[in-house]
Amino acid sequence: MLIVFFYTGCSNSKVSTAWQNTQRASYVAVTDPVTWGSALGAVALYATYDDDITEHYMENNLFDSEIDERLRKINNLTMYVTALTVSNDTNVKRGQRLATNFAGAAVARRTTTTLNKIIKKDIPSGDDNYAIGSHHALDPFAKSALTRRNVSDMTAPLWLKYSINSLSYISASGSAFSRIQEGGHSFADQLVSVSIGNFVGLFFYELFLVDGSNLQSIHTSLVDHKLLVSTTWTF
Repeated sequence: MLIVFFYTGCSNSKVSTAWQNTQRASYVAVTDPVTWGSALGAVALYATYDDDITEHYMENNLFDSEIDERLRKINNLTMYVTALTVSNDTNVKRGQRLATNFAGAAVARRTTTTLNKIIKKDIPSGDDNYAIGSHHALDPFAKSALTRRNVSDMTAPLWLKYSINSLSYISASGSAFSRIQEGGHSFADQLVSVSIGNFVGLFFYELFLVDGSNLQSIHTSLVDHKLLVSTTWTF
């Protein structure tokens, strides 16, 4: 089933307000340590030992890459479970949070596919040229960023919050690393995807779930085996 998410802006506020919110969301996402730290790490590796490190782990696997599918399921489930269990959310807010999580994940996946088509960099195994943009790194880390924000809004003991975040990020990291072992992406390639994925996840949270942004309605319809989800927001 192909899922298409459409945003339709509907607001009594000025366009400048929406632009200010977009700038703020972008700033928060860019300045997050996972975003800039991963980007800097990628640059450092590209300039030094990326090929050597990648080749080492292709020849010396740390774990069986067949568990990747399970790791991605855990990562996905963690995001949606946390979106549903923020106790202070009203029903409208919970719907808004679920829609935002869904949209962020969908845009992350589309971003990955687009990068694969635009940036033609050979993968380490030499079998193809889609090294930049990984569904095993960009997508899971966007979901982990959204999970982290969901968890921050939960009323729960710190040990539980740390445990949930650890589970989310370990599953995302394991998925990303499995593709390094398989020769699908280099270590630095995956850090690029981590940085972009983290940005996408945080951007969606900050734009649609912070400071008065408001989901007005959600409509779904099934057309030609495609699930269309249409939303109306004020921001």
